[in-house]
Order: sequence, then C-alpha cells, then structure tokens
Amino acid sequence: MPDRIVGEIPKSARESIRVSLREKGGNLGCDLRVATTTGHGPMRETPKGIRIPLARLGDVIEALQEVQRLAGPLDQ
Repeated sequence: MPDRIVGEIPKSARESIRVSLREKGGNLGCDLRVATTTGHGPMRETPKGIRIPLARLGDVIEALQEVQRLAGPLDQ
C-alpha cells in the first residue's frame, strides 16, 4: 500500500503537521510529522514526529478528546 496523506494541520506560515497512513516493515501506522517549507517549493516532511500503531490509535484519540474536554473552558 502506498503512503497516503490524509490531512495537514497548519502550525504557521512555514510549518504544518502532516497526518499520513504509512506502511513500514509491513505494518500500517499513523504518522504525525512536521512538514516545512522555505517558501520556495512544496512542503517537505522532517524527521520530527511520531508513529502510532493502528492498534493504539483509539487510545490516542481518546486521550486527545480528554485534552480537548479539559481545555474547552480554558480555550476562550
């Protein structure tokens, strides 16, 4: 299966967080990588990021939802 970029979340004018479904060593996982540009050309991924095994993705989503719930009143 080829890598598939499923989303890109802007951090700034020059950086974003790229969310990809990626196969590595025969295992599928969710990659969250910082992508950057110098302003000349497309965004390129950096080594900065994390890989989440698909079996743990639900746990990460639950934790992020809890962060969102807790920060909700503070994020005004």
